[in-house]
Amino acid sequence: MEISIKEIMDCIVNPVKSQIILAIQQKGECTAKDLLTSQHDISQATLYRTLNRLVDSGILKIVAENKVRAVTERVYALNESFLNVHQSVIEQNDGEAYFKLFTNFIIMLMKEFQNYADTPSINIIKDVSGFSATPIYATGEEMLELGNKLKEIIAPYQTRNPSVDEQKIRILATIITPPNKK
Repeated sequence: MEISIKEIMDCIVNPVKSQIILAIQQKGECTAKDLLTSQHDISQATLYRTLNRLVDSGILKIVAENKVRAVTERVYALNESFLNVHQSVIEQNDGEAYFKLFTNFIIMLMKEFQNYADTPSINIIKDVSGFSATPIYATGEEMLELGNKLKEIIAPYQTRNPSVDEQKIRILATIITPPNKK
């Protein structure tokens, strides 16, 4: 099933959809019960309604159905075509769609910072929060090498260690701008 850019943009802009997608992306697979446990600000009715819409649109797929007493519990995962949409936009060399993806990426980051800033008891230093930008000089090949090294460094931190209570989920964003033509 081909997922339209419009549906993808709707998922990224819609806070409930993006929250669900992010949670499923982090866990790989999860049930509605898992999502209700981790996403406290989404009501049960809204969660189930949104999950059904995401399945209908092809963003999510049902990877298993488990019988729990008299109820069938569905296990959800992101559809591969959704996971590869960024690559599809790049392959099509669609500048407009690429800019929309980036804009929505920035909106998602802004929402994360807004949620944090709206919390009454923030401690920026203790919470290890911050942002920075550093100019670098590199060829395309060197950028690919850098990206691969970053993936290696980050990989061990993408799965929560249940025995470490102090671990909190964070979003590490890396933004690489196109080369400055000047």
